[in-house]
Amino acid sequence: MQADPESPVVAQGRSFDTDLPPSVLGDIQKGVMRSVYRGVPFLKSPFDIGIYLQLLSRIAPRSVIEIGTKHGGSALWFADMLSAAGVTAPRVVSVDIKPIAKVKDPRILFLEGDAADLSPALTPALLASLPRPWLVVEDSSHFHHHVLGTLWFFDGYLRPGDCIVVEDGVVAHLADPVYRQYENGPNRAVRDFLQDAGDAYRIDDSLCDFYGRNATYNPNGYLLRVS
Repeated sequence: MQADPESPVVAQGRSFDTDLPPSVLGDIQKGVMRSVYRGVPFLKSPFDIGIYLQLLSRIAPRSVIEIGTKHGGSALWFADMLSAAGVTAPRVVSVDIKPIAKVKDPRILFLEGDAADLSPALTPALLASLPRPWLVVEDSSHFHHHVLGTLWFFDGYLRPGDCIVVEDGVVAHLADPVYRQYENGPNRAVRDFLQDAGDAYRIDDSLCDFYGRNATYNPNGYLLRVS
């Protein structure tokens, strides 16, 4: 079931509060929006670059599936990080409703698809071809229904040892009024999903709190499939 949007946002006994004060987050966000990787807009926070490196070291994914491509900088970064970790023929699949990425890389498959219904883009045959473990990155619209839909779509495919990350719950903590349009969508979706998914997933607090309590753009957003 979906909890009341006005109720406190807590998942597995953890609030979505962060040690990062809004005044600091505002300046960090300015840098994030200017960040590039190999000349391509990247748009990852410095905290999560570090946290993702820890995650890649721990679970050693062989495939990354990214929902939300933008310019393709993060897809390129993930492909390079998998290669640097020694993954032979890494696979990165990146889906966006309006693909604009100009990146050309044989390791990356860019697809057009809607987070509201991923099945036409991410077919069973395609997903069956992707080597495990998987890292799934939900970075689509940040609206509750899209994030929750993505979580439930992948719930049918994820196996123990895979990880799914819900990005940008930080929108609830950014002071600029423009971020209110998302109505705390990512965090509410994580809460609602975990309420129904039971013990199949565990919030990896060792990653979420790596630099301080939820000192990440993805508060309580690093979810490990455990059963």
